[in-house]
Amino acid sequence: MDIIHTKSFDSSLKKLKRHRVEYTNLFKILDIIENVDDFNQLCHLPQASMYGFERLKHDQSDYYSFNPKKSGGRIRLIVRPYDNNTAELILIIISYEHYDDFDPKKVIYYE
Repeated sequence: MDIIHTKSFDSSLKKLKRHRVEYTNLFKILDIIENVDDFNQLCHLPQASMYGFERLKHDQSDYYSFNPKKSGGRIRLIVRPYDNNTAELILIIISYEHYDDFDPKKVIYYE
């Protein structure tokens, strides 16, 4: 699956370097994403559920998250499938406050 970065993700990634476990696991998650064929396969992959892969609720139901710490913690990687194309995934942002600091309207995309 192809991965598309946003400016918001790239800037939030810098802060993650201070959290060693989450930073290391983020690259494991990205490897999992890159090695699946489409989003549907990712949804049913046991490795994805190991990192707490889940759909967000309410007004953020177009987004999904991973927990890079596996066993709890507040940090989440927020992703979204690209339009109706299930072969591309957009890395939206890394939330440090368990979604409290995530607003879909404030995500900055590359041109």
